[in-house]
Amino acid sequence: MGKTPGPGFFAEVTPLLLESQQLTRRLVAALSHLSTSDYATVPGSRSTLDSLAGTVGSAALVSTHLAQAIAVNPLDGLSLLGAPADEAAIRQSREADARDAVEECLAEALHDLELTATYCSYAASSIARNIALAQAAMPLPKLNAKQLAALDALARRGGEQRITGSSSVRILAADGRLVHPATFAFFEKHRLVHVDSGTSITQGQKITTTERARQLLTRPRSTMPTTPPTSAVRPAVLAGRPR
Repeated sequence: MGKTPGPGFFAEVTPLLLESQQLTRRLVAALSHLSTSDYATVPGSRSTLDSLAGTVGSAALVSTHLAQAIAVNPLDGLSLLGAPADEAAIRQSREADARDAVEECLAEALHDLELTATYCSYAASSIARNIALAQAAMPLPKLNAKQLAALDALARRGGEQRITGSSSVRILAADGRLVHPATFAFFEKHRLVHVDSGTSITQGQKITTTERARQLLTRPRSTMPTTPPTSAVRPAVLAGRPR
């Protein structure tokens, strides 16, 4: 974008200001979600949350600097009636006086935007690392036959949860299998499933299984006999039976 003050600069910088405000809003929403989610119980999450909170501040400063650039940018106008003036000369003088201030505001906005990007990258890598370490330290749960069948159905083609007309939560695998809420809560507790919270539950939230679920499903399982084995009868007992 250009750095020449005037109406053209105002038209260019205004969309950037609005986008920076949206960035701050999204960061606040992400921080709010993470700080009240299970992630807050993961070891190492505190420093990540603190870093993300600082990111909100740097993103807000981007908006502040862009707003200051708008404040010092001269727009076209006319002097008061009756005051003789060379409007063209006044306009050129005002734009020249504002040039340094505009450039300074843009430089500071760019600096804080780069800081925001760095903090976001750090937070994303920290979140992934902390969750991976926590999951590696968490033992895989034991599943009964019904839980295993439900998890396998979700792993094959995913699933969806949504609010029904009776205001209850309905969880369905893609093949139509109904997953009981208690079973699904067990899966969430042990980090076997992931719910896409980017959509509203009234619209339907997609469900996918995690790497832990894949490990659990591919782990060798001992096969249990369907009928109890017949115990051998001792010869002494047979000898004592009446014929």
